[in-house]
Amino acid sequence: MKPSSSTDGFIQAIPKLENQFLEDAALRRVFELLIPSQAQAALTTSLTTFGSTVLNPSIFRLIENAEKHEPYIRTFDSFGRRIDELVTSEGWRGLQEIGIREGIMATGYERLGQSGAVVAPDPASAGESDLQCARVYQFIKYLLWTGSCANVTCPSAMQDGAARLLFTHLNRDAQSGHKLLSNTERLVLSTAFRHLTSRDPAICWTSGQWMTERSGGSDIRGTETLATWAGDSKSEVDGTDTDGNPLGPWRIDGFKWFSSATDSHMTLLLAKEPSNGAISLFFAPTRRINARGQVELNGVQLQRLKSKLGTHPLPTAELVLNNMRAWRIGASGAGTKEISTILNITRMHTAMSALGYWGRGLAIGRAFARVRKAAGGRSLRDVEAHVRTMAGNEVNYRARMMFCFFTVSLLGRVENPTCSPSLKNGSTNPILEPSLEIATNLLRLLTPLAKAVSTKDSVVALQECMESLGGVGYLENEDQEINIARLFRDANVGPIWEGTTDVLGTDLVRVVKPAPKKTTKEGKTDLRVREAIGRWMEGESIGTETKLLLEQIRSSSPEQLRYDARGLMWRITWLVGAAVLVEDARRDGNQVAWEIARRWVYERHPEGATKGISSSGSQSWSERANWDRQIVFDAGDRMGSDAEKQKARL
Repeated sequence: MKPSSSTDGFIQAIPKLENQFLEDAALRRVFELLIPSQAQAALTTSLTTFGSTVLNPSIFRLIENAEKHEPYIRTFDSFGRRIDELVTSEGWRGLQEIGIREGIMATGYERLGQSGAVVAPDPASAGESDLQCARVYQFIKYLLWTGSCANVTCPSAMQDGAARLLFTHLNRDAQSGHKLLSNTERLVLSTAFRHLTSRDPAICWTSGQWMTERSGGSDIRGTETLATWAGDSKSEVDGTDTDGNPLGPWRIDGFKWFSSATDSHMTLLLAKEPSNGAISLFFAPTRRINARGQVELNGVQLQRLKSKLGTHPLPTAELVLNNMRAWRIGASGAGTKEISTILNITRMHTAMSALGYWGRGLAIGRAFARVRKAAGGRSLRDVEAHVRTMAGNEVNYRARMMFCFFTVSLLGRVENPTCSPSLKNGSTNPILEPSLEIATNLLRLLTPLAKAVSTKDSVVALQECMESLGGVGYLENEDQEINIARLFRDANVGPIWEGTTDVLGTDLVRVVKPAPKKTTKEGKTDLRVREAIGRWMEGESIGTETKLLLEQIRSSSPEQLRYDARGLMWRITWLVGAAVLVEDARRDGNQVAWEIARRWVYERHPEGATKGISSSGSQSWSERANWDRQIVFDAGDRMGSDAEKQKARL
């Protein structure tokens, strides 16, 4: 018998990732559930193509370059002049350009016809979208991109939030009987909006979102950055922005502890007005043309970059602001209200990033199980215990996918209020397509939950995916295609960024049970949200659980609910996940979908086995093992086979 060597003996067959849009059964069912049937053919073509693009070897070479060449600051030039130049890698810049050209952000603002044709966005045409599912389509594409983009979706998220905020103000101004913005403000904001929603990398802007200071993350009361009215007074920075538009009349001075889009072209930031102590929101370009005609940073000094567990290609910096010129967005003191528009968007992006990492991790696990032999020569996909663990992970993923994409569909509904809900050839479904009133209240409730729960679950799930590969899963593989370790460390930022789990739990309680000292108006909002839950779930088989949930909220004090906010979060997301999973199974009677819904309803209750709901009967271990295999492999294999036929016709 010949001994092994570095080149002889057993060499593991390389796992091969399949096109996730074709192979990921959960993603396909989201697409078929929430995209109107008349639009599916055109969008299938686009998403199939993009699913192949993100797995191209050239993409993984860009990822490798971005990981190996982390950003750095060139503080001074050769002659000692301070320049604060941020240097990013070729890989980072290349991936950003791909994301921009593919419309990862812009898709949410484009009107999509049934042929897939794109119409340029117009901030004065709210509610005229031909396809209310633009947000669902956008985030399916976003999910496919997440595992291959080296975190360029972070600037995309804040770019999206900024675009939505500017869109809201520009549309309100256009629809108003009297102009709310000055001619100059309208010019500046509409120019920025066109930059933010462009697919041309030479024109497109990303955006920062500068909130966090040394005093703490989500508590903005300690804001020490000051905004002083400068008016039209001449100064050393008298000049224009890079489009030739006037600089803002406000002077911003202060310090920001975290900025996750340091290479962005603009930012939205919070600052305190010393004249009245009000915290307001401001828009500022990050670069300006000074009186000498030179392009320079707009009063921004890069102090240092952060050293982080993951997201290494993403430049995260501490910033000193000195005479940064800016425009105030909204009224004085409305900073918290205004920035909530951005937070709602960025939280959905964070939730989708978590699902993107999770889905890629599951895909790697499936690919590995297809080629890896276990003891006795059996394929891992035939080892019952291994597949059982994978099936449990898949059930959780399917439920969180349905929950988060349902929330995205609500976002599209609320953003396009003049569109009548209709998924299937003119028919409506009260669960999937609630009235605008219910959709609005559910969206306010579910957005922080989508971010909190999906990010927490994804970290645990990715550890399981990493373990499913054994030792190779722990490696920072040169072959980036199967590098779960990278996905795992990057996913860990999700539960922290833009509201930790407990902060979001407090936000949840604020929605469903404001403290007694709150205003009557907020109390009515609380009642509307609770009524929306009951009306939305009315008639469902889990209606008893809904009544128990509402009774828990009614009978508990705000303090008690805050103490148990995590439990409340998981209970609500379990209910919503169950409702959407059941609707998904009902639409075509798919038996694997029914089995996943059954397992979620009967076995995934936050407090243990569901009480008050009769089980569909016990299964033998061999029957369950057969279902496990179908959940993990057969459903995806069948969809992949059908989709491959579709792909061959393209």
